[in-house]
Amino acid sequence: MTQSLREMKVAKTKELIKETLLDLIEEKGFEAISVRDITLKAGLNRGTFYLHYRDKYDLMEKSQNEILEELQNRLMYMKPKELNEFYSNDMVYPPILNVFHYLKDNQRFIKVLISTKGDPAFPKKMKQYIKEAIYEKIINMIEEEHMIDLPHEYTTAFISSAFFGLMEEWLDKDEPISPEEMGIMHMKLLKFMKQFVSQIVK
Repeated sequence: MTQSLREMKVAKTKELIKETLLDLIEEKGFEAISVRDITLKAGLNRGTFYLHYRDKYDLMEKSQNEILEELQNRLMYMKPKELNEFYSNDMVYPPILNVFHYLKDNQRFIKVLISTKGDPAFPKKMKQYIKEAIYEKIINMIEEEHMIDLPHEYTTAFISSAFFGLMEEWLDKDEPISPEEMGIMHMKLLKFMKQFVSQIVK
């Protein structure tokens, strides 16, 4: 019981630190922030901070990895052929809907980090996770069906960047549309892309 309470306290402290980090990034940008800024604003002593993180860069990296690893876990449930079957029948694919719900739940964190005040390396890192988790497989399927004579790395870069751009545009809104509406939009866009490819390779 004591251990459980301790774990809850640690989780609450780490969440406070991460929320404070976001507040400060919005105020003055990541590079201008110090550990002292974080602890003062959070009302914590520096020793508490250093129990969990080496410095602000360690805090940033661990916070990013938590988001990206959970995103990747959700993307891994997506199966291209199954997705194709759903979209062929004009049905939103449940795993992609789950992904959009996760992105919406973490809207503030992602929006702050991909902004000019965040981490310039984060967008590329996130696109790589998206690419490796699902869009490599989708492109493989399209290439097998249509025998596309294009370098694989360029087609995967194109489609994963398109998804990232869609996500960025969505999460940048103060009042974004629902994950359900995004699921429908993703379905329509992917179907359009597939039809476009079919016309090109005829």
